[in-house]
Amino acid sequence: MRRQNLAPLARYNLKLTANYSWLLAAALAVVVPFFMEPALMERTHAAKLGELLISFLGLIVYPHLGLLESGGTGEVLYAKRIRPLPVFLFRWLLTTLYLFTVIALLFAWLHLRGAEFALWPMIGGVVITAAAFGTAGLTAAVLTGNVSAGYIAGFTWYLLDYSTKGKLTGHFYLFGLLKEEWDNDKWLLAGLSLALAVFCAAWLPRRRLD
Repeated sequence: MRRQNLAPLARYNLKLTANYSWLLAAALAVVVPFFMEPALMERTHAAKLGELLISFLGLIVYPHLGLLESGGTGEVLYAKRIRPLPVFLFRWLLTTLYLFTVIALLFAWLHLRGAEFALWPMIGGVVITAAAFGTAGLTAAVLTGNVSAGYIAGFTWYLLDYSTKGKLTGHFYLFGLLKEEWDNDKWLLAGLSLALAVFCAAWLPRRRLD
């Protein structure tokens, strides 16, 4: 691929990836502070907010990525002979960066307004949680060709961990920040998210355009 083609391709994929789900995620993040009193928030309160509520942003922004080839993306991935794996991973990374930005801004605002918690462990942990079950939903959407299945799969993992407190998922428990300031198992979740993203990128070429 020629270098002069990279910038238009990046702009095209950014435009394609940044759809209504990004707007919805931003809107929810903006609304949340209106129901919070940061000066009264301690670490456990911030962890519950992040792990149990804000992490849902991941389920909003990831699953649809697996179906973007419908209605135009296929032209970029197939007709122009651009390898789908790096293009898909670029979209996933864009989404992850956007998710990080939204979550970082929210928790930075809470921290500045008096909430007492370690800022970067909180941001990192919540972003990883959101990316983990959001990417799990993405994987289900890719395998089934149905974005609704992706939402159901991600929410099922959420409910499973919420109800069993991680007894079934072990080191891949989503809500480790509820127990401590930083959970080293978050790195396993981050690795799982990346592995699932690579799997999705490798699986997509198996599908055929209509």
